[in-house]
Amino acid sequence: MIKSKYISDVLELFLDGDDDGKAAKSQISFLSDTEYEYTNGGGVFISFSHSAEILEYRLTQDNLVLNGVTIYSPELEIGADATVFLTNGIIDYLEIWSFDGNYPDHELTNYTLKQAWQCSPGRVINV
Repeated sequence: MIKSKYISDVLELFLDGDDDGKAAKSQISFLSDTEYEYTNGGGVFISFSHSAEILEYRLTQDNLVLNGVTIYSPELEIGADATVFLTNGIIDYLEIWSFDGNYPDHELTNYTLKQAWQCSPGRVINV
């Protein structure tokens, strides 16, 4: 189970668009956010572990990169972007990086997330 509401919200928006994203959405309930690696101010990498049941929802495409969620927060001067990486058809990790290279070394609790890829449904989450 993903403990972070912030990370859950980011994944929710990512996996609510194209066919690959919608197919991967079934994997969320089998994920756990296991490691947060904050870079030198630039962003954070979130690694996921998963239970064996996730294999039933593995995508046919082995390696896939989904991007297009933009993050705004009072703690980010000009915002950030996020990318989800799938390895062997399974959600592997999430990368978040700040546009100006200044990302806090803690989880955001006040944020606005926007779908920003071309032809996205345009969903927004405000917390």
